[in-house]
Parts: sequence; structure tokens; C-alpha cells
Amino acid sequence: MHASQLADTRLREVAHSYVQSQVSQRRNFARELHDGINQLMVSVKFRIELARDKLEQPEQRALAELEKGSDVLNQAIQEVRRISHDLRPILLDDLGLESALHSMTDDFAERTGITVDVSLDLPVQRLTDDIEITLYRVTQEALTNVERHANARQVWLTVWQKDSMIWVEVKDDGKGFSCSAQGSDDCGIGLMNMRERTEILSGDFSVRSKPGMGTRVRAGLALV
Repeated sequence: MHASQLADTRLREVAHSYVQSQVSQRRNFARELHDGINQLMVSVKFRIELARDKLEQPEQRALAELEKGSDVLNQAIQEVRRISHDLRPILLDDLGLESALHSMTDDFAERTGITVDVSLDLPVQRLTDDIEITLYRVTQEALTNVERHANARQVWLTVWQKDSMIWVEVKDDGKGFSCSAQGSDDCGIGLMNMRERTEILSGDFSVRSKPGMGTRVRAGLALV
């Protein structure tokens, strides 16, 4: 029994180390995209706009080409920002999980018109990178599912600490669904992704839903 416990502990340590490494690599790449390539593209866009403003009226063809180039460059800038955010939310690094979750839910409520009740009880000390990003992504995926499928009017986001675990729960009053087996393809790729993110850190994941009764997604991670 003791050997089994040591093996489980070692497995959790390896999993946390692996995820931490991934988080670090993604953070560095996201920063390079945001602070490097994105800033260069913004500088080019500024110069194109400056050249456009200096053109005189007869040069309409050149002006039209500059306008097209500026539009395409602006699309590229937005795409770089999107990729950077998908890799690692800059706000999560700069201001922490609480601010990042509030920003996410504010954007969600503004975009969808769905009311979000937020209750966050986080430890005073910042969580480790792998736990923060997992809680963030589970919340993000759960809200995405609500937006796409739930037809909900209200969402409750709760994060709390109990004993040596940190928990996140996203609950809605939407139409719910019936799932033949949790974790199966019938439940959707979003739920599978949340489960895999949680379980790679040896966490607990559960989904509870019934047609007409809304959905509750819950994930718990051990504080290490």
C-alpha cells in the first residue's frame, strides 16, 4: 500500500511538472507573439496610415491599395492577438486568476446578455501556474458550452477552497442535456477537453445535467 501511494504521488508530481513545462513554453511564446511580432505589425500599420495621410487627392489608386494593405494587416494583428491569448492569457500573468476570471465573465455577459453571478474565494497566495491555467480553461470551456448550447438566462461561477483542494463550478439554468455516459463522445468535445485537463493533474471532474434542468460542471484540483 505504501509503495502504491508513493507511485501515485510520483505520478502526480510528473504530471504537474509536465503541465508546468507546457505552461512556461506557452507563456514565453505568447509573450513573443504579443510583445514582438504584434508590435512590429502595429508599427508597420502606423507607417502605412501615415503614408496614406500624406497622399494627395489625385493619387487615388495608391490610396486604395494602402487602404487594402492596412485592412489586411489589421486582420493579421487581431489574429496574432487571438493566438497569443489562446496560448496564454496575458491578463492571467499580469493580474492573476481572480482578475482574469472577472474579465472573462464580464466579456461573456456583455457578449451574450446572460447574467453571471461570480463568487471567488481564492487563497491569498497565488496558485501554481498549472492549476491557474487549468481552472481558467475549464471555466472558459464551460462558458463556451453555455453560450453555444444552453439557451440559458443565468450562470453561476463559483471558485472555492476546501481542505487541500481548489474547486471551480459553472452552473446554468439552461435547457440541459442527456448524456449516455460521462466522458463519451456523446457529451461533446468540450466536456472531454475539460475532463482531460483536470485529470492530467489527477483532479476530480464531474458533469450533472438533465433536460430542462440546466447543467453543472465541477472540477477540483489538489493544492500542491
